[in-house]
Amino acid sequence: MSTDLSSTRRLTTTSYALLAQLALKPWSAYELVQQRVRYFRYVWPRAESAIYRELKNLADDGLAETSQEHTGRRARTVYTITDDGLEALREWLGSPVAPFAMEFEVMLRLFVAPMGTREQLMASLEQVRVDAREMLRFAGEVKREYLEGIGALQDMVYIRALVMDFIISMLHMVDDWVTRTLDEVSRWGDLSLEERNARGMEIVAGLPVEMPDDGSTETPVAPEAQTPRRRS
Repeated sequence: MSTDLSSTRRLTTTSYALLAQLALKPWSAYELVQQRVRYFRYVWPRAESAIYRELKNLADDGLAETSQEHTGRRARTVYTITDDGLEALREWLGSPVAPFAMEFEVMLRLFVAPMGTREQLMASLEQVRVDAREMLRFAGEVKREYLEGIGALQDMVYIRALVMDFIISMLHMVDDWVTRTLDEVSRWGDLSLEERNARGMEIVAGLPVEMPDDGSTETPVAPEAQTPRRRS
């Protein structure tokens, strides 16, 4: 049986993230939340309540089905993807990917740093560095699990390895950037605004990106690749 997906509610990327997990194996809601904590929160941060709510929606839409399992006297609801859910997931995999985006609160605080104090900004940066290093420590534990042959979905390590490569590279990048930024911010107190801007121009000039040579003086327009194609 095939569901007319055009007649159901509009699925979000969160819907497809959960369908992708259910396509691997049946999970309870609690297990899916733990998977989000271990992996997906780095690239798709969503509240736990949204996971539970979306699972119920997928079941209501006929894209997942539920069953009850018992451990002793405790019952738990297990979700399994349906044929219609697989069909929806495969359609999504063939659609254009959403534009690259990133949620990084400290960047917002950096943009408005003049509204606060240097100490506030440095405290925020220090917290980001602590978080990044803690996540790297956790990544090391996950790495050990896989090398010992006991990682989650060990039989798909060829996929998980690529995900880990991205996440660990990103965390090292964040750690390095925070270290450089803290060094710069720590010197602001000894510099006038003119001197800070002069130093800023030095940093911009040294950024590792090529400039277009078309001679245009117009304000750059964001590429079409950054135009939202669907709601998250």
